[in-house]
Amino acid sequence: MKSKDQLIQELLPLVSKIALKLKQRLPSNVELEDLLGHGYLGLVDAVNRYDPTKRESFIKFAEIRIRGAMLDYLRSLDLLPRSRRKQVKELESAWDELSAELGREPTIEELSEKLQMAEGELEELMRVSSDACVYSLTDPIVADMDDYTLLSVLEDDRDPPSFLEEKELFQELVRAIESLSDRERLVLSLYYEEGFTFKEIGRILNVSEARACQIHWRAVRRIKHYLEKRGYEVQS
Repeated sequence: MKSKDQLIQELLPLVSKIALKLKQRLPSNVELEDLLGHGYLGLVDAVNRYDPTKRESFIKFAEIRIRGAMLDYLRSLDLLPRSRRKQVKELESAWDELSAELGREPTIEELSEKLQMAEGELEELMRVSSDACVYSLTDPIVADMDDYTLLSVLEDDRDPPSFLEEKELFQELVRAIESLSDRERLVLSLYYEEGFTFKEIGRILNVSEARACQIHWRAVRRIKHYLEKRGYEVQS
């Protein structure tokens, strides 16, 4: 049987792989070294807590713990500065106003004109605001384990009321995602589970990079509103 130190050394490349994949989608002020450090702590936790009598493999268990540790760290940060949050509120107001005026969803060009913001800056605002919202809720699941989320990775000593509260949130999150269109669910899957960029997603859907970004932002906003209507506070 391998020692704990041997297991940690063998899985260090997994920490780097997960950290690099997350870093691609995060603001520049999030340091890769910080992700690696917290991921290493998650790996150590996995080695100490793994129960070989359970069905899941150690590698999959470790991946969940590593990603969970990194995302616990991300949730402790303010991924959107106050100035950005003000811009997000202005964007949401402009979206609602144009939707009411036009009787349809506005285009990037129409939003850009109303906000007097360059299209590239608008797309970046949509991306970072979506990421900040999603990371504050839950992390996308391990690609081949669709019954695992950060919300389902619960500590053994959690109080029952806290467990039930998170279980209910998880169920509402599932319902919120199910309420999205097929295209919106596909974009979220490609972006968060597969790690594709908006440019790559645009090629898959045969749309522009800007349109892929817009679909992503709209989907995350719908999830956020769905949960807020049911009494959950969602960071934006």
